[in-house]
Amino acid sequence: MKDGIIIQARTGSTRLPAKILLPFYHEQRIIDILISNIKEACPGKCIILATTDREQDNVLAGVAAQAGICCYRGSEENVLGRFIGAAEAFHLDRIVRVCSDNPFLQAGSFNRLLSEADVHPADYTAFAFADGRPTIKSHLGLYAELTTSDALRRVAALTQEPLYIEHVTIYLYSHPEQFTVCLLPLPVELEGRLDLRFTLDTPDDFALLQELYAAWYEQTDRSVHALLQWVEAHPMYRERMKENIRRNEK
Repeated sequence: MKDGIIIQARTGSTRLPAKILLPFYHEQRIIDILISNIKEACPGKCIILATTDREQDNVLAGVAAQAGICCYRGSEENVLGRFIGAAEAFHLDRIVRVCSDNPFLQAGSFNRLLSEADVHPADYTAFAFADGRPTIKSHLGLYAELTTSDALRRVAALTQEPLYIEHVTIYLYSHPEQFTVCLLPLPVELEGRLDLRFTLDTPDDFALLQELYAAWYEQTDRSVHALLQWVEAHPMYRERMKENIRRNEK
C-alpha cells in the first residue's frame, strides 16, 4: 500500500488571488511553509502539489520542482477528478488531503491519521468535533483529512454535482451509509472552538494570520497549545477571527 500527501493549490482565488505566493513570513510564502513542514514531518512520503492546467498556475509547477516534490495538473473546476488523476499518476492507495491556505496546519498529525487508518481502515478519516463535524467543515485550519483513491473513484461514479467535485471529500462524510467514516477526537482544548479561524481566504485573514504567525513562531514553542494561549492573551485576534467567520461562513 502506498501513501501520499496531496496539496491542493491554485492561484485563481477570487477573494485573494495568488494568496499562497504572497510574502508571509520574511521571505517565506505560505506554500513554502507548508511544503517545508510536511517534508520535515513525513520524511520519505510522496508529496504531490496538485494544481490546475491553466497557464497562470505554471508558477506552482515551478514551486514544486524547486522544492523537490511531485506535481500533477488537472481541471480547475473538477478538483475531485484532479485528486483521482494525481493518485493514479503516482500509484497512491491512501491520500492525505491538504488545503494550501492553512499556514498553521499541523503536519505532525498526518502520522496519526495514517496509523489510525492502519488499525481501523476507512474510506474517510479525519479529526472532528464531538458533534461529528469534521474540522474541514470549520474555520480551524489545523488538520488535514485522509481518504483512499478507491473511495474517490466511487464518489466520481456516483455523482458529478458541482458541490461534490469542487469539494473533494464532502460526499464521503455526508453519506456514511455508503462510505465508512472514522472520526478522531480533537485535543480537549480545541473542542467546540468554532470561534477560531486559522484558515486564509481574504485580505483581512492574511493580515491577521501574518501578524499572528510571526508572534507564534518567534515567541512560543510553536505548539497548538501555545497558539491558543497567544490568541486568548490577545483578545483582538479572536474578535477579528469571529468577524471573519461571520463574513465567510462555511
